[in-house]
Amino acid sequence: MKKINLLFFIVGLLFLSAETYGKKKPTVDLWPAEVSMQRLFRDIRETKDDSLAIQLHRQIEEILAQTLAIPEAYKYKFDSLRMIGKIYAPHKDFRIFNWNHSSRDGTYRYFAIIAFPGKKGAPNRVIRLTETTDSIARPDQQTLGPDQWLGCLYYKIIPKKRGKGGKQYYTLLGLDMHNLKTKKKYIEILSFDSNGNPQFGVPIIELNGWTKHRVIFEFSAKQSMYLEYKWFRRRMEFDHLAPLMPYLVGEYEYYEPDMFRDALKFKGGRWKHIKDVQKPKDRKLKKSSLPRPPKHSSKEDRKEKKQLKKKKKTVKEQPEEQPEEQENVLDSGQ
Repeated sequence: MKKINLLFFIVGLLFLSAETYGKKKPTVDLWPAEVSMQRLFRDIRETKDDSLAIQLHRQIEEILAQTLAIPEAYKYKFDSLRMIGKIYAPHKDFRIFNWNHSSRDGTYRYFAIIAFPGKKGAPNRVIRLTETTDSIARPDQQTLGPDQWLGCLYYKIIPKKRGKGGKQYYTLLGLDMHNLKTKKKYIEILSFDSNGNPQFGVPIIELNGWTKHRVIFEFSAKQSMYLEYKWFRRRMEFDHLAPLMPYLVGEYEYYEPDMFRDALKFKGGRWKHIKDVQKPKDRKLKKSSLPRPPKHSSKEDRKEKKQLKKKKKTVKEQPEEQPEEQENVLDSGQ
C-alpha cells in the first residue's frame, strides 16, 4: 500500500504544480518525481540487502515510467539523476533510460526504459525492458522481445536503413560488467515491428564467417575493450580479443586485446567484417632510447678515459691492427 500511495502522491504533485498564465499552455513541474528517485537511490546505497535494493530499483522504475508518460518529460534532462544513463536516438526518435545494480556477490542487475514522444500533446509511449539474461540460450542467434532482454548499459545508438525506403535499424553498443571474472560488450540490433514494439536481434551481422543476430564480446574483468563507432569512417571499430595462451581458448577471464583492431561496415543492408584495420607498429630502436653510460666523476675514471683516447689515436696510426685494437677498446669500456 505504501508503494501505491507513494506513486499517486508523486503523480498528483506533477499535475497540481501545473500553472496557467493567460493563454499559455500549462507547465508541469517534474522536480518532485526527480527528488523521490534521488531518495530511493540514496536508500539503495545505504542498504546491504540485495533483495531490498532490487525492490527499491523497481520503485524507481515505476516512478520513472509514470513520469516519462507526461509529454513534457520527453525533453526533460533529469540532470540530478546521475545514476541513470540517458541517451537519445539520432533525430530523437526515442530515448533510452538505463541503470544497474551492483550486488554483493559481484554480479550485476540491469534496468531500462524506452520512451517514445507522443503526437500533438498525447502521452508519451513508455516500454520497460525485463532482464532475462541467464535464461537465454544461444543469445547470438535469437530475436528477443522487451520481456527477454540481455541486460547491459547502452552508450551509443547508430541508425541504419536497408536501402532507400527500407526498414530502419538501430545498432546499440552496450557494456555489461557481468561478474568478478569477466566483462562483456554488446553489438545489439534494435528494430520495431508493425505495432511499434521493440525487437532485439536481427541476423544482419557477418563476423568470422558467421551470420549473427548480435555480437557478444567477453573478456577479462581486469581489462578494457575498445568498441566505438567512427562517424567519419562510417564503421564500428573494436579490439581483437585473444587468450593469453593457446590452451586457454574459451576461458574468457584470460582474454584481452592483442593490439589488433577489426571493424564492421554497413554495406548492402548488412554489417560486413573487415579484419586488421589497425595493426601494432614495429618500432625501430632509436639512439635516444638507448641507455647512456654513467658520467666519469672521479680522478681514476678521468685517467681511464684519457688512456682510452690515447689507444684510439694509436689505432688510427696503425690501421693494420685496427680490428684487434677495436675489440680490446670495447672490452675495456664495458
